[in-house]
Amino acid sequence: MHFKNSKPLRAIWLSLSLATLLASANAVAGGEPAPEVAPDVNLKPYRATYRIAKDGMVAEVKRELQQVSGERWQLSDSARILFFSLKESADVQLRDRRITPLNYRYRQGPGKKRDQDIHYDWDSATARVELDDKTRTVELGEPSYDRLSLQLQLRLDLLTGQLEQPQSYRLVDRGRIKHYRIEKIEEEILSIGKRQIQTVKLRQQSEGKDKETFIWAAPDLDYLIVKIVHEDDDERYEMRLESASLSPARD
Repeated sequence: MHFKNSKPLRAIWLSLSLATLLASANAVAGGEPAPEVAPDVNLKPYRATYRIAKDGMVAEVKRELQQVSGERWQLSDSARILFFSLKESADVQLRDRRITPLNYRYRQGPGKKRDQDIHYDWDSATARVELDDKTRTVELGEPSYDRLSLQLQLRLDLLTGQLEQPQSYRLVDRGRIKHYRIEKIEEEILSIGKRQIQTVKLRQQSEGKDKETFIWAAPDLDYLIVKIVHEDDDERYEMRLESASLSPARD
C-alpha cells in the first residue's frame, strides 16, 4: 500500500471509529477468564489494544476509558503508522446509564485538514463544530452523539437490553447530522487466541447508504468487542482485540 497521503490510515481509523462498541474485561488476550457481570452494571475504566488490518497493512490502536471525576468520563484512542498519527477523545457525562457528550476532539497528522472539535451546549441544544477552515453550528436533537460518545451509549444499550430491538442513533460529524441503524442479527462462536467465545453479531448501517459494519460482542465478557469488519465499496477492514485490562493502575 502506498503512503502518498494519510488516506489509507484514515480509512482504517474510520473503520474503527464508526463501529467500535468497546467494553471492559480482564486479560482476555492472556487467556484468563473474565468475571461474569450483571446486566445493570455501569461503565468501568479500562485499557485495550486492537489490531486493524487492511491489504496487508497493520495498525495498532490503543484505547482507554477513564473516570475523570464523579459523573465525568473520558474515552480516548491513539494510533500511529510510520509518520502518520491519529488521536481522538471525548468527554462525557454519565447519569442514569445515559451518555451526555460534552466535548470531542480529533487530531490527524501531519496536517490539519481532518482536525475537528465539537463543543456541546445543551442549554441551547446546539453544538459548535470547529474544523480546520471553518466553524459550524448544529441544531441538536436529543439524544445526539459524536463518534466516541455514541460508542459508549451503544455499550450501555447492550448491557441494559435496549438493542434487543433495532435502534437508531444521531451522530454529529463535521457540522452535519448522520443517522445510523444498529441491530442484532445472529449469535456466533469465534476463536480468539486459544479460546472459543460466544458472541452476538451486530449490523450497523448508515441511513441512505449501502455501507455496512459488522460487530461481534461477547455477552459473557460484558459485551467486549472481539471483532469488527467494515465493508466500504470494494474494500474491507478487520479489527481484532489483542489485549484488555479492567480498572488499570494509573501511570
